[in-house]
Amino acid sequence: MVFTDVTWKFFSLIQFRVRKAVAQSQSPVPFIYEDEPFFKSYNAVYEVWVKRRSQRQVGQSLNVSRKTLKHWEKNFVDYGALGLLPELSYVQIEPDLERLIILIKSCRPHERSNLALRLAEALEIPGASLDLIRQVQRCYGYGQRMDERDIQYCHGLQHILVSVAKQKEKKSSMHDVKGKANTFFNFDRDHLQQRVELLKTLSNIPKKRQIRPVLKEFGIAPNRYYVLINRYMVYGIWGLVDLVQKGQIGEKISPDLELQIIEERLMDPSLSTSKLIKKLNLKCSRANVQKIYKRWRLSEFKKPIPIRGVISQGVPQRIEKDLSHIECSSKARFPDLIKTARLKVNGSFSRFVQWLAYHKVVISNPGAIIAAPFLDQLGVVESLHTHGPEAFRSSETY
Repeated sequence: MVFTDVTWKFFSLIQFRVRKAVAQSQSPVPFIYEDEPFFKSYNAVYEVWVKRRSQRQVGQSLNVSRKTLKHWEKNFVDYGALGLLPELSYVQIEPDLERLIILIKSCRPHERSNLALRLAEALEIPGASLDLIRQVQRCYGYGQRMDERDIQYCHGLQHILVSVAKQKEKKSSMHDVKGKANTFFNFDRDHLQQRVELLKTLSNIPKKRQIRPVLKEFGIAPNRYYVLINRYMVYGIWGLVDLVQKGQIGEKISPDLELQIIEERLMDPSLSTSKLIKKLNLKCSRANVQKIYKRWRLSEFKKPIPIRGVISQGVPQRIEKDLSHIECSSKARFPDLIKTARLKVNGSFSRFVQWLAYHKVVISNPGAIIAAPFLDQLGVVESLHTHGPEAFRSSETY
């Protein structure tokens, strides 16, 4: 799901509000925190169904219309407490585009947005734009900070919202509008309501040692309770939702390999699943590769698409250049010149330099010593004896 700025701001403040409720509460277990629409709707249905108050009285006390109360009742009957969670504002996006963006970011977090755009265009996924791609990345925690905690939080939030959407696909009729007082509590089917009532009961207990008897009464193991309370501290009331787990049969192909398969197939349409497995030297089943072909409709592309550079390539191997044809300078050839051009270092000068290494001496004109290293580095002496006239070639050279 791709949130709007309003929805994202709503979730970004939940942790702050829950921690504020803990600080202000007399109990170690928090329950109600500020600006959460769920509590208002849940208490309204409770007042009408259990306390038997009229809708007019409840509506006036909460400053809501009867139409809103009837809407809450209908959602409570159809989906249980899950139906009382507030409706979120989000942006419609092609599922394949969202899946592609997250696939790229999950294995290459530092890829740029324009690369995802080019690959989306190559796969003919409609609706792709840089602004939308960046918004999807933010909703999954891949912002500028690239903080691992942000990524974990956003992926957990996405899992919760997807679970809510899947559970609301079918009406379950957990509560009966005809028997309101008798069917308001239905812990056998309405799991979210059971957890809400658990925290509501625990919030009235001032001491921690009184928690376990209440857990035993609700039939919830202590380990499970600590998992739920930790999720509640992070996601608020949304953290108590049942998570829908996606079953996976067989080994799952890594995101890196999936991207590589997409790239290779787009650039070379002649690659069947068998040929691709052979080309990449894969040790996985043909069925797994076929799933990727079907998921991204790769078999429909009959012409090669040049997308090289869309996905980061490995560092190329270093190619050694052949330097045998390049002539060396006289400086580099100096050891050779000593043998071939009868050059040698003046013995007196060599002994003089060694003597200076451990003696102090007063020199009136050090120009020759200062110039000697420069002449040596520039190859002046070597060039003179290699390319100069015969008159300048002596048996001793400085």
